[in-house]
Amino acid sequence: MPLPHLSMKSRLLTLLSLLMAVVLAGCAVKDPTNPRFVVAEGRGIKITRAQLDTEVNKALTNFNLSRDKVPPPQLASLEVNILNQMINRQVALAEARKSPMTNAATLAKEQLERMKKNFPNEQAFQEQLAKAKTTEAEMLKEIEQKMEVDNLMRARVEPNLKSPTDEEVQKFYNDNPKLWQRNETVRAQHVLVKVDPGADAATKAAKKKAAEDALARVNKGEPFEKVAQEVSDDPGSKGRGGELPPFSKGQMTPKFEETAFSTPPGKTSKVIETPFGYHFIKVKAKEAAKTLKLDEVKNEISAHLRRLKQGEASRLLLEDLRKDSQVKILLPPPPAPAPVTATTPPVQAPRSEE
Repeated sequence: MPLPHLSMKSRLLTLLSLLMAVVLAGCAVKDPTNPRFVVAEGRGIKITRAQLDTEVNKALTNFNLSRDKVPPPQLASLEVNILNQMINRQVALAEARKSPMTNAATLAKEQLERMKKNFPNEQAFQEQLAKAKTTEAEMLKEIEQKMEVDNLMRARVEPNLKSPTDEEVQKFYNDNPKLWQRNETVRAQHVLVKVDPGADAATKAAKKKAAEDALARVNKGEPFEKVAQEVSDDPGSKGRGGELPPFSKGQMTPKFEETAFSTPPGKTSKVIETPFGYHFIKVKAKEAAKTLKLDEVKNEISAHLRRLKQGEASRLLLEDLRKDSQVKILLPPPPAPAPVTATTPPVQAPRSEE
């Protein structure tokens, strides 16, 4: 039975649709600065200038920068890097969702709740979100997507990943001798009586006496930890009884360093003055300069080499996924750096006297 002919109205609608399609195709945004300009596309992938700008602005905010403070070449390079990250995330997410991670949403909510506990209250958390130019819903979505991508990488990368061999570990150790050198270090406690830089002589004298009185308590037998917790103005060490992380030369102010390295282990120094105020130091132990042996860093090297292998395997996987998706970057490439030109005439060697 022959198909009925299209009515005049139907033919007109079809013609209008075709004309509209042609018009829209001809009106594709060509200005790379237009928010609707497509900066990258592929099978199932489309990223616009507006989306890229949003991610770039977030990155700049994290570094406390604004667009007008970044030179154009650096900004263009940043855009390319972030665009590639966005593409990688999209192709990986599309592949991950072919075998969905069933508990991603639940795990993402649990992680978000753990993150919230690092803030004193809900208001502080929301203020941080606003500062980062994001919302709780967007953050939750990002966490869930990251979990899905991480799950894909584990499934595709881990099974084929070989552990570093002893030969590889040995070679890395031999090729990087400076990494295993350790300078002389000191483990110490201190008490600080803080003095403001603009303090007058009377205030400084009173602060010095307070430090000397605290030292006298230690010298009479009171536990150093107790005195530090009661007297010290150093918030970083006060709660630990004045305990400092081990340090080597070049990490402390000169007078503090000189005193710490010249005081024998188990002894307490006199009161000294630094730009922070008045201190006294108890040296708990010293460790001489040394070179770590292979056995001491073997596990550390092996873990590092494994991470490198994971990174390379992940890169190759993403490369394959991008090829499969036929991704095309339409963002104009960054401008080439300007050629270096001499701004002053070359200096000529002086002529000898004849």
